[in-house]
Amino acid sequence: MCASGVAIAFRAKFIRRDCPFGFERSMTTPLETAARFNRISGIYDETRQPLTSEALDEVAAVLSRDGVQRILEAGVGTGRIALPLQQRGLQIVGVDLAREMMTKARGKGIQDLILADANRLPLKAKQFDAALMAHVIHLLDDPAETFESLRRVATKEIVIFVRDRDGASATDDGRASLRDTFRKAAAELGYQMPDRPGGWWNGFRKEKEFLASHPPTELVTVEDREVVTTIRERLSFFENRSFGYQAGIPEETLRRVRNRVLESVDADKEVRLQRVERMAIWRLAN
Repeated sequence: MCASGVAIAFRAKFIRRDCPFGFERSMTTPLETAARFNRISGIYDETRQPLTSEALDEVAAVLSRDGVQRILEAGVGTGRIALPLQQRGLQIVGVDLAREMMTKARGKGIQDLILADANRLPLKAKQFDAALMAHVIHLLDDPAETFESLRRVATKEIVIFVRDRDGASATDDGRASLRDTFRKAAAELGYQMPDRPGGWWNGFRKEKEFLASHPPTELVTVEDREVVTTIRERLSFFENRSFGYQAGIPEETLRRVRNRVLESVDADKEVRLQRVERMAIWRLAN
């Protein structure tokens, strides 16, 4: 995935209750979030599932069909979307607040990068054929605000990548997701993992809510495939602190939680996930 999610101004709530590793409630600013993504920039690519070459071909074909050539990508991150689109002949300018993430992108050959907040773009109006975001809606405090910021700089369309969310099951009957299993193990050890209002899937529901309140002109499925992995492989994402909510978990606690999870599940069990990737397209009136 390309987006570090930090080109956007948002505040995420983290609840840390009284426990041996407890903290007070805090609010995370965009710059603090950028710092977290900077910290995982070295492992970001290897802990995110890339789009297939066929899916990227479809993305490029749809953009070309719409007469799109020059694109602003908000939340460019390490360039996981920007690079293959650039390789397919499109001109990409990337915006992000995580400097180390963009350093990775620059190392891949993406030169047009701007360190900035996508809600406060230092750009003149209508400079791009399209503005693009990939997998960041669920991170935003106010997706509509960001959408309007992108609308200001685009002439033809806004494109947002959304994905049907799946949960790697840690039980044969599929009742417990691996994340739930991880949280349960943490609670057994006296650590209350940060929660989100409405549950862990609240952020992902935000994508559906935004699409409902801002119906796209077109919704194009570019990928629909089964992904086969193991619980051990999925657990490695937790070990590598690949997700923002893990930032405050002490190293020893993370190790103990991992070991508890490994004791409670068959770590080599095969996990099958259905990945569905879509382009939501809003065509703009000139």
